[in-house]
Amino acid sequence: MASKFLDHGRIERNVTLLLILALITVSIGGIVEIAPLFWIDSTVEKVKGMRPYTPLELAGRNIYIREGCYN
Repeated sequence: MASKFLDHGRIERNVTLLLILALITVSIGGIVEIAPLFWIDSTVEKVKGMRPYTPLELAGRNIYIREGCYN
């Protein structure tokens, strides 16, 4: 038994109700995806022996990729 309020026919005909329920659904999905990031220490694990690129190395890498030298 579906309740009269959440009957899909009523939701599809009522644009305001559809918008509100869509926003609630997207908000819940966003919270589920983003909230765990606040509880983990780092989203990128450090690898022994690796260091981040310097700005000059990163610029050179971007040029290298842009010019297609990796092919």
